[in-house]
Formats: sequence, structure tokens, C-alpha cells
Amino acid sequence: MLDQTKLNNFYGNDWKANIHLFKHSGKNWIDQINKLNPSLVIDAGCGENFFKGKIKNLVGYDPVFKQADFNCTHYTAPFKEQCADVIIAGGSVNWGDKDDISFILVKLKSWLKPGGRLFMRGAPGGYDNDAGLDWFVWSAKDIHYFANLLDFELVGDIKIEYNENTPLKTRKMPHRYVWCYGRKNG
Repeated sequence: MLDQTKLNNFYGNDWKANIHLFKHSGKNWIDQINKLNPSLVIDAGCGENFFKGKIKNLVGYDPVFKQADFNCTHYTAPFKEQCADVIIAGGSVNWGDKDDISFILVKLKSWLKPGGRLFMRGAPGGYDNDAGLDWFVWSAKDIHYFANLLDFELVGDIKIEYNENTPLKTRKMPHRYVWCYGRKNG
């Protein structure tokens, strides 16, 4: 089970936004998502709501940051089933074991319309100063595992982002995975 209090403390006190540093996600998702002409985009764990005003019809939620449209968790967010064309999870699905990840992905998938896209970024470990958070160690194998388990299609390639010469020097692993799941039309 995720320790929401520990997560909130880490993000409220130690974490710093660095979305501008990412080659395959971050700013690069803006054009990709806007080209889909979405009627609703949910930024799941939006942090400081970086994408607000940059991506069409975006609503962000986060349990910590007041810049979010809604202050809530994945489990308490106020969205109806099959309401979104796109969901962004740019680092908010990174904690716990496979069961925890599965529960969160099931929730996110429930909000996607058939044919909708889930843009993901996952870390293969935490930070040196993460106060013992239970990070999920993402791998390409896990990305495929969850696609098969939850009947997602993998849209495009799995990409790897490196940030070795940035404030991410405190990361235990200097890279993150970036991928997109698609909800099948059935």
C-alpha cells in the first residue's frame, strides 16, 4: 500500500520541477497531444500544472501542489468512466509494487475513451534523498507486462531519457522510460 503522507512530504519539501529537461516528454508532449485534438486531457499528478494553458482542454490533479485544478489522489479524482481522450502520467505512477501499479493503471484506464492515449514516464528508481519511498523499478519488460495485463496497445517505441548533467544528479538511476499506451477500441 502506498504511503500518501510520505509521498506528499517528499513532493512538498524535496522535489523540484524539471519538466523542461526531458527530451522525449515534457515540452515535446505538447504538440503530440494537441495534434490529437482532445476534448479532455487529464494530467494525473500534474505537480505545478506545467501543461495548463499549453495543452488543449487540460485538467490537472495533484495531492500536493495548489496549482492543480483539483487537489486529490488517483483514487479520489472526480472523473467519470471513459471521459478523457488523453491522460498524462509524467511520473505519478512510480511507487509501490506491481499490485499498486496495476490498481493505479486500472483507474487511469477507466477514464480513457476507447482509442484514448495514456502518456507515461517512469523511473527505474528514486532519489538519494527520497526518505525511503517505495519506488517501483520500471523496465521495458514491465512496460510490456502492464500492456498485456491491462489490454493496452503500446503506441510507438519505448524511449529512454537521460539527464546526467542536470539537477537530477541526485537520482539513483540517471534515466527514465517514456512510452504511450493506447486503449483498444473494444
